[in-house]
Amino acid sequence: MGQRRLVRQFLLVRLAFWVGAAVTLLWSPIGDAAAQPPFRAWTGLGDWLFDTFAQWDSVWFLHIARHGYDMKETAAFFPLYPLVVRGVSEVLRSDVAAAVLVSLAAGTAAVIVLHRLARPLLGEAGATTTVLLVALYPIAFVFTAAYSDGLFLALAAWSFLAAVQGRPLLAGVLGGLACGTRLVGLALLPALLALLWPRSRGDALRLAPLLLLPAAVAAYALYLDQHLGDPWAFIHAQGVYWHRHVHSAGPLTGLWLAVKDGYQGASELVQHLPRAPHEAFEHRDEWASWNVVQLLLLAGAAWLTWVAWRRLGIAYGLYSLATLVIVLTSPADFVPLVSLPRFLLGDFPLFLALGLLLRDRAGARLWTLVTFAAIGAAAAVGFAHHVWIA
Repeated sequence: MGQRRLVRQFLLVRLAFWVGAAVTLLWSPIGDAAAQPPFRAWTGLGDWLFDTFAQWDSVWFLHIARHGYDMKETAAFFPLYPLVVRGVSEVLRSDVAAAVLVSLAAGTAAVIVLHRLARPLLGEAGATTTVLLVALYPIAFVFTAAYSDGLFLALAAWSFLAAVQGRPLLAGVLGGLACGTRLVGLALLPALLALLWPRSRGDALRLAPLLLLPAAVAAYALYLDQHLGDPWAFIHAQGVYWHRHVHSAGPLTGLWLAVKDGYQGASELVQHLPRAPHEAFEHRDEWASWNVVQLLLLAGAAWLTWVAWRRLGIAYGLYSLATLVIVLTSPADFVPLVSLPRFLLGDFPLFLALGLLLRDRAGARLWTLVTFAAIGAAAAVGFAHHVWIA
């Protein structure tokens, strides 16, 4: 697939979901005035379109872009994305429009890079399938939202591609920028080490640029120490305001809580399943369903990590494994794997592995893409209406 066609395909898919979700807000506006986005994008039409997905964490990113880190809660969000948004907004004169367009541009760049990564491994058919999986992924509405996921995916995949091409300096710089976007960027480090490991002692300096990854996190910690008086504010804010905690057993605790709460959630759903059409789920059943779905998603991600390790190479498996370890290291109190569906969007080897498995299975490929699209449409509409999705 040519690059222009690849870009056109991705943009058409995401624009269709974006406009479709926006239209549902005309039919059924958000009832809660407090949940209506207050951001402005030039005209009433611009407000309606660019505010479509301006919910939940979008509010924090846009606040940081305009006001900086003026509250301890803001430390949970790493600085590169809001910094880029602020720069673009100085030109566009709208923070929310800048944020959406940065996300869309970054998502477009990400699929171009993923296609380049996938083609030598999977062939043209597998690379095209991988791009479609990313474009139709149920949480891909973040590519047209004020969220940092698109920028992170582009930087992480590009850093990986640079290492595959034997360009350590570029890999280190891009990896550092990925870490400046999200802490989970540190998952790149073992994979980049595997790809760039020197064949002789004389080549040892080629690993030096990888120090930029932890250096980016250290620089943010230093800024927080000087600005908020707490270098670990990005961790403490997660615990205080988002109920995520690092336990003594690390990812093992997160895994245990995910399995325990997933099993308990399945039991509760069976016991409290509505018996008649008029009976509604209780709030605890909503949490239970999240725990079940996310546990199943974790199991699927673990399986695809194994596929990536065995079929694509150790570096791909290491990145996916490190991503899961970081996510499991700080589980949330009520829903341990909260936001896992969105975090996995940055775990690009999973999409490569799934693209490999579906490449020669036309029927399974079609059903997977249709399922992704159907769930993605429902998720986009729900998120636009201030329903927590991921």
